[in-house]
Amino acid sequence: MRGLVGLVVASSLVVSSAADAKSRHQPTKHPKATPTKQRSTRAARTSALREHEHDRVVMRELARGQSVGEPWAGRLQHPTALPPGEGYVIRRPSRAFGTETTVELIERAIGETLEAFPDEHVLAIGDISAESGGLITQHRSHQSGRDVDIGLFYNEQPADYPANFVHATEDNLDCAATFKLLESFLASTDDDGGVLMIFLDFDVQGILYSWALDHGISERRLGRIFQYPHGRGSSEGLVRHVANHDNHMHVRFKCPSEDTACH
Repeated sequence: MRGLVGLVVASSLVVSSAADAKSRHQPTKHPKATPTKQRSTRAARTSALREHEHDRVVMRELARGQSVGEPWAGRLQHPTALPPGEGYVIRRPSRAFGTETTVELIERAIGETLEAFPDEHVLAIGDISAESGGLITQHRSHQSGRDVDIGLFYNEQPADYPANFVHATEDNLDCAATFKLLESFLASTDDDGGVLMIFLDFDVQGILYSWALDHGISERRLGRIFQYPHGRGSSEGLVRHVANHDNHMHVRFKCPSEDTACH
């Protein structure tokens, strides 16, 4: 009897172990996803992928023209270099790049002035922009090829000019030639990409203003040109006061019509 009981127990253990082993090797069955749930999951994955692609690839429209952005926050593409010429000296050729319009109008204004005053000393040409624009030392603007620093004319060429700009006074400034240079630039205000504004020290404006009055130029005409004598904060005239411009004029040009990214 005892032997029969042992045999039954052993048989039960064998059957139980086989059942456990079979259970362990059976794959786990999950509820089958419905078609609606499958579409929802697929849509979520597609949306996440598109968002990732949007973050990784940024489409940017190509800017047409040369001058891009603001004079104080911009760049220059397809630059035009101001070429060397008779009658002027480019102080830093690596910074003598601008838009084609800017360069053409600089050459035109200087040419007209030197034609009227053929015996004048050479003129100092300061910075326009770097070849690709952007920030350059000693300037906040001059970034998009539409600014140029132009020296002045003097009764006698100063010893360190044109290598350096020279402070203008009533005693040393050649008002006739400098006024002609100023007017030659301002003659382009109605042209595409022509002069927008000129920056010149208020006191130097006063020297030129007084000379012009003494030489028969009307107050009405001078009022369209100078901020002087209305005060440094006045909105009168195209020539405006900016500090540290008592030894050169800073000429700013408008955006050419084809430069769609110019501001």
